[in-house]
Parts: sequence; C-alpha cells; structure tokens
Amino acid sequence: MPQKKLRAWLPTPDQILQSRTLKLFAPHLADVRLWHFNRHNLNKAVYIGVLCAFFPLPGQMAFALIGALIFRANVPLSLALTWITNPITTLPIFYAAYYVGAQILEVPPIRLRLIAQMLADFSSWIFSDGANPFVTYQHSFSLSAFCLGLIILAIISSLISGLTFKFFWRYKVVATWKNRYGYRPHVTAKSRKHPKR
Repeated sequence: MPQKKLRAWLPTPDQILQSRTLKLFAPHLADVRLWHFNRHNLNKAVYIGVLCAFFPLPGQMAFALIGALIFRANVPLSLALTWITNPITTLPIFYAAYYVGAQILEVPPIRLRLIAQMLADFSSWIFSDGANPFVTYQHSFSLSAFCLGLIILAIISSLISGLTFKFFWRYKVVATWKNRYGYRPHVTAKSRKHPKR
C-alpha cells in the first residue's frame, strides 16, 4: 500500500490543530493509534469519514474526530474524507438525498434550483442575519424526507467505501508480494525450492 503517498496527501497533526474547534481535542490526540497507517486504522477511518461527510452541518470534521477518538481510527484520513461534501458536490448530494427520502415517504420531489436557493439562504442564516430557510420553505420542503435520504446515502456510501478500501488494500498487498518474490503461477512450489542447476 502506498503509505508515503497517503501521508503526503493527508493533513499533518500541526495542520489539524490549527482549527480552533479541533484544537479543543488536543489533549485526547496523544494516543499513537490515532496516527497509525495500518489497514485496521485506515479502514475504520474510511467508514467514519465518509459517514460524517453526509452530515449537513458545519461541524462535520468535529464529528469525524470524535468518531476517530471513539473507535481509534486514523485521524487525518477521517478528517480528510469529510471533504467529500464540498462546494462542488454538496448540491447534487443533497438533491439525491432529498429524492431518495421523498420516494420512501411519498412526498413530492423538489427542483434542483430550490435546493441551491435553500443552501444559499442557509449560509446567509448561519453567518449573517438571513431568514431561516426551514421556515421560509416549509410548505415546499420536507425536512423528514431530506434527513431520511441523507441517513440512507451516508450508511450505504460508508459501507461501500469501507469495503472497497479493504478490497483495494488486500489487492495491493498481494500484488506487492507477488512482485517482490517473483510469484509465477505455472511454477510449482517444489521447483521453487529446488531450482534446476
């Protein structure tokens, strides 16, 4: 597994502690298991990070850090994966979540434009004095459908990502072992032990 490339891509402890929110957890980050780059720690981090990425809150990274502390997962990867939802991907993910929830609860779907407008209003409400979008759009937006869809997508995406990572890790380990020891399927074990002279 390319641990060196992964380490270079992930945030360092110093970068993580630059955040005022995450800095509150500094006393709990002394456990060396939180920084190990082994299969078990990284695999748990994938489950946690992808799951927390679907939380529609500004504190996604704090939730991922708490999850990493509880399950002793790799902290940098847990935090990095919360950025699956970013300014580019948030709109289609939230729309898909609402669509899934609306289908299950049998409520009318909404347009993509309304989701975009609600996200803009939500940012205005959080960071300034804008109106609460959940009150403004309460007749055309089902919060239950949205939350249900997010939960379903979060669980499914987390499971798929974790299992994919586990498969990829095993594949890389086997491929590395074969390259290192020159494994050839047509050569028998006996001939490898006793090569012809």
